[in-house]
Amino acid sequence: MTDLLFGTAGCILLVVTAADIFRSLLVPRASSAVLRVGPALTMALFPLWQASTNRIAGLRLRQTIRACLAPLMLVLNLVVWAALLIVGFGLIFWADRAHFAPEFKTLADALYAAGSAFSTLGINGKVEGDFTRIAVLICSVAGLATVTVVSTFLISIQAGFSRRETIVLRLESHVTLPPAGIAILETYAEEAIIGRLGPFFESWELWATEVAISHRAFPILLFFRSNDSRCEWLAAFGAVLDAAALLDASVSDPLPEARAGAHFVLRTGARMLGDMADQFATAHQQQAETTDRERFRSHRARMEKAGYTLFADESRTFERYRKLRQSYATSLAALGRRLQIDVDERTANDEDSEPQR
Repeated sequence: MTDLLFGTAGCILLVVTAADIFRSLLVPRASSAVLRVGPALTMALFPLWQASTNRIAGLRLRQTIRACLAPLMLVLNLVVWAALLIVGFGLIFWADRAHFAPEFKTLADALYAAGSAFSTLGINGKVEGDFTRIAVLICSVAGLATVTVVSTFLISIQAGFSRRETIVLRLESHVTLPPAGIAILETYAEEAIIGRLGPFFESWELWATEVAISHRAFPILLFFRSNDSRCEWLAAFGAVLDAAALLDASVSDPLPEARAGAHFVLRTGARMLGDMADQFATAHQQQAETTDRERFRSHRARMEKAGYTLFADESRTFERYRKLRQSYATSLAALGRRLQIDVDERTANDEDSEPQR
């Protein structure tokens, strides 16, 4: 009876772990199922890691340590999966130890044999019985399959991170850091390429769609921070959405492509941020979004100086801008709090942000 319990526990552990690996690595969508290793590690490590890094005085060192969390969680996730599979097979081997020669004396011997088979090193001694031999073969095949699937997974993670960061890096050549929406509009006005704002917003609309797909499929990507802490991807996208909102609400005669691009990136961005906030920001609270009237007035002055033709009614324009920001600012702030990314830095200090010269 004891051996039956060990064998049953091993089979259950293998099924649960295999299902978790399948959902996490092979199913390209988010899953809310229980008994997931990745979410459990995130819930356990993320708050402690962030609380610990808050005690670090140096900004550069603090950002570096925070950036180490996502790779650490990724490696731990893979290690836990492998360990659970080895334990599962080890329990089965222990329950069927009479068919191994020499017979296992302790459970640790069975776990060692399972680890050797999983890593394709082989088992010392003789294996008897059809069921036992099949179990050993399955253990070896599972080890090879896990290595193959994990390798593909790591490549997908790297590709998703690179696609996300490429356009963020391009933004650094447009404005000084941290980025701000008003500085983006000034850049295109100074370079006399206002007509290219349409393709600019279209590229970020496509970026938002790709990020939504990749980060739902592989949630670990959300915790990978950008290469430059002054231009985190979430803050950069917030600056782009601010630029789109300013253009749509304030400029009276933008080119049709620019206005259409602003409309679409705002819609796509608001949906993407809302979905991600609902999925990842566990403390997501619908707080009232506030827009600074004086800062908006300063933005209007800078846009007019840059050469944009603005609507004359400032109050009506401000109300339009405030409503546009409400569609995304709450979700953006919730994600920023969750990841401890200062998304408000782009507006709190945006008087210092200006076009690159």
